[in-house]
Amino acid sequence: MDQEFTGEVIEWRGPAPYYFVSVPEQESVALRAAASAASYGWGMLPIRARIGSTEWKTSLWPKDGGYLLPLKDAVRKPKGLDAGDAVDVRLTLDALPRKEKQQKLPPPKRVPVPRATGSREPVTAEQLTIVPANQAAWEDLRAVFGTTGDTARCWCQRFRMLPKESWASEGPEELSARLRDQTACGDRKARATSGLVAYLDGEPVGWCAVAPRADHPRLLRDCRVPWLGRNQNKADTTVWAVTCFVTRVGYRRREVSRALARAAVGFARERGACALEGYPDLVDGGSVGTLAMFADAGFAEVSRPGKRRAVMRIDF
Repeated sequence: MDQEFTGEVIEWRGPAPYYFVSVPEQESVALRAAASAASYGWGMLPIRARIGSTEWKTSLWPKDGGYLLPLKDAVRKPKGLDAGDAVDVRLTLDALPRKEKQQKLPPPKRVPVPRATGSREPVTAEQLTIVPANQAAWEDLRAVFGTTGDTARCWCQRFRMLPKESWASEGPEELSARLRDQTACGDRKARATSGLVAYLDGEPVGWCAVAPRADHPRLLRDCRVPWLGRNQNKADTTVWAVTCFVTRVGYRRREVSRALARAAVGFARERGACALEGYPDLVDGGSVGTLAMFADAGFAEVSRPGKRRAVMRIDF
């Protein structure tokens, strides 16, 4: 299904700007009719968008009975587009069940893991294969997050949600769809991705979120940890942050996150970061990591904004 229209570029004004193109009412009606065949949850529609000669994969966001097309900076800035501009858009909606589409991107070949679930045998960095998330299959990342617990509700969106959004208001299907879009899983040619996936003997075992600090609206708006007692430019896109670690059930407490923290340093540096920060929990680490984990990866403590949180940083 193809749609062609002229839409207006709009901006959500927050700590970090988000740009969208409004889909006209007539095209939205046709898209809603196709949603039952193509939507992967909460009305999100996976599509291919084209502006001029530039084509990319994303998802339409439902809004007030219509749809919004996310307009990422990699597309918007080279074309000089800004809020209020009119732009010609072509949308292609492939109305296929998601499982059929997944078959085009087979996961890496797996070798049965001889270790029993629940093993506490430490894993060395040499045993792990750590890749940018766009080089991993989406099903592999889903396996890491699992189907129960906080990880299956949050989908690494804690610091990325917009004002008035929450786990409950958005739902796990919507949040997982956002993570899939952010990581560009399965698209090896993607220019950007939001983290790393670790494999042990071909099995996906861990995730680490690594992205520009300014890409996290809630981190900028509601979290005081990175800012208390520091003079920082919140809009600086050259400072990156490690915001989340997830280790798959059955592989926890085996140093997987420690290896991911070390890999995150090279990942950020290679993509142009001038510095990388982490915000460990001094009591139990949790999803944000431990002080020792970051220190082992070469980070230095720059502040301690409370009894249980620290800011760790490495400058390139």
